[in-house]
Amino acid sequence: KRRFLRVVGGTQATYGSHPWLVSIQNKGSHFCGGAILTDRWILTAAHCFPSLSNVFLSSVTVLVGEFDLRVEDKDEQVFTVKSLLIHENYNHACPMNYDIALVELDRHVAMGARVRPICLPLPDFKIPPSTKCVVAGWGKTWERGHIPAVLREVHLGLVDQAKCKYVQLMIKSSFPKQKQKFLNPAMTILCAGAEGGGRDACQGDSGGPLVCQAGAGSDRWIVLGITSWGQGCGRSWGMKSNRHPSKKGSPGIFTDVKLLLPWIKQKMREAEQQQLSTSGLCSVTDGPVSDSEGLIRNPAFPDTYYDNNQLCLWSIKAHPGHSILLEFDHFDVENSSYCQFDRLTVSGSKNRPVAIFCGKLRPARVLLQNSQNAVLLFSSDINRAGRGFAVRYRGIKGSFPPACGTIVLVEDQISLYTPNYPQSYSNDCALRWVIYSPPGHLVKLTFADFDLEESERCLHDSLTVLGDIEGNKEIAVLCGGSIPPPVLSFSSIMVLHFTSDSRITRRGFSAGLTFI
Repeated sequence: KRRFLRVVGGTQATYGSHPWLVSIQNKGSHFCGGAILTDRWILTAAHCFPSLSNVFLSSVTVLVGEFDLRVEDKDEQVFTVKSLLIHENYNHACPMNYDIALVELDRHVAMGARVRPICLPLPDFKIPPSTKCVVAGWGKTWERGHIPAVLREVHLGLVDQAKCKYVQLMIKSSFPKQKQKFLNPAMTILCAGAEGGGRDACQGDSGGPLVCQAGAGSDRWIVLGITSWGQGCGRSWGMKSNRHPSKKGSPGIFTDVKLLLPWIKQKMREAEQQQLSTSGLCSVTDGPVSDSEGLIRNPAFPDTYYDNNQLCLWSIKAHPGHSILLEFDHFDVENSSYCQFDRLTVSGSKNRPVAIFCGKLRPARVLLQNSQNAVLLFSSDINRAGRGFAVRYRGIKGSFPPACGTIVLVEDQISLYTPNYPQSYSNDCALRWVIYSPPGHLVKLTFADFDLEESERCLHDSLTVLGDIEGNKEIAVLCGGSIPPPVLSFSSIMVLHFTSDSRITRRGFSAGLTFI
């Protein structure tokens, strides 16, 4: 029997340990969970709302700061529903797909230590399979059990996407043929739970968030999924399960939040524009930039701090035949390894990241060569903030010779060379090329000339070839006077990072790019 979620095998949570969790109730009875996104918006599941009538919605209340359903908790606040947004592609005939909804509250939530929003994942956030995540709620503690009064939680491991896809196929085959046509092969779900069963979400947990730590030892939690549904509660479901097929369960099925980030952003922004009220998603004006040059800043005023839990996006468009140049006036964003907390990401026309910035050092200027579009995405977590940034943008026409202190986006098969080539490059130079080939192609770098200061392990002047913008995938480190053999990328991206120290300089290098 399929059950809309669906905490089995869990433990009682501690008071305030899930400050983003809400209880959605109908005439005082809990029926679904949800997560605080901003002080006006709640993220939940579409199937929690079988009726969109004003009669039904007028009886729905949203309780934040809830812990014990039997009493009024210290931090409890009660809200009614101002509006409800359900994904346009959600279909009751295929309830596992696009099972996402946004609830707008009638007034602002008062935030505190035990009431605060959950972080949304960044589009490029990666988390390995089997990572332990947490689901909390007031769902049944066993398949035919009762709704508990006190909040419970259960730790679940993410299921490998290949296994999750296999489960999707098995589930699809169990649907009546007339419903199978609604099951899109590109499902918007992810799976979590042990193959042997014993731990799961259950009826009453629907709509609540599947949250995971942002990294090992991190105190920041990110919502990756929305509790959607499953077959049974806590049943074994793996291929080795000895259950009869009719009694087999499934892992917990969750709506993939990262996949539906654009929809979340779009809907909240549309509501903000229509109602002339701030959604809290971004505290400054963002969106498309119409001028060919100008200034983007966050916060809006100098000598103040940007807000926490922000997601701001600016899109810049230049005239045909122009490139876009970004230059920073100042920069102060919470620093962390790999910029995993607060960050500013710069991308080109195809949303391919060119640079990710955090910390207090003013970034290098960014040249999006022969690209008429740029996207700036700023995100902040729930604590610590800096004085933000101010970046000037402008369109430039014609060639822009390589210059120290620049990050250059390259998407064409061109020649690259060090500044001043064939004359000597300067001391204390740093220049970075981010090269993207078309999808399905690799980048091949072939040197025509090469002359950098030689040193042991290339500690002085060097050209480092990387396979990603974060610098985790090193392909080669080159120096000296011999022409290196051609270098091939791992995928469709290659990053070249040239640096020189304060002493000896040489002629530099000249190289050609081909996409194969």
